[in-house]
Amino acid sequence: MPQGDGEISDEILEEGCYHLSRMGLSNDQLAAHFEISSQRVAALLLSYESKLKSGDVISGEIDKAFWEDVKKEAEGDVKLTFLSEKGFHHAWKSELGRLDGPALMSIYEASKDFLSADPNQKFLDYPPPKGYDPLAMDRELRKAVGVIGGMLAEKWNSEKSSEKTKSTKT
Repeated sequence: MPQGDGEISDEILEEGCYHLSRMGLSNDQLAAHFEISSQRVAALLLSYESKLKSGDVISGEIDKAFWEDVKKEAEGDVKLTFLSEKGFHHAWKSELGRLDGPALMSIYEASKDFLSADPNQKFLDYPPPKGYDPLAMDRELRKAVGVIGGMLAEKWNSEKSSEKTKSTKT
């Protein structure tokens, strides 16, 4: 049965409820995230578990990894595309947060330099066209530069405040 715009199929809801509940989300949390009732969440879980037992569906590591990524993004941990001296990379914001200031600055500068050298940068201020976006990589790099810039500012501020604290204690 085809779904209208914005509607999620029951199959996807079942799978999502199943995997996310295995990651510790309660029925109430799932209901809030999917904007459905807790009773519907319970019914979707039972349906998916029944399908698993009967062999109608198979839950694999790829499915689990997909829903782990969905959970991370819902919690604000975004996947970023950035540039370093070794080329293009993808990483979660939380992974980049574990880097030291100089490593983050290197990534920030390489990504920013790439964008600055791109003659199409002025078109990034306009919304992407429907369908194919020839500037998708540039848009991802611009997003990463903004996020990494914010992370650098946080590191800078925390280091300044810890230095102030150290200097007032001595």
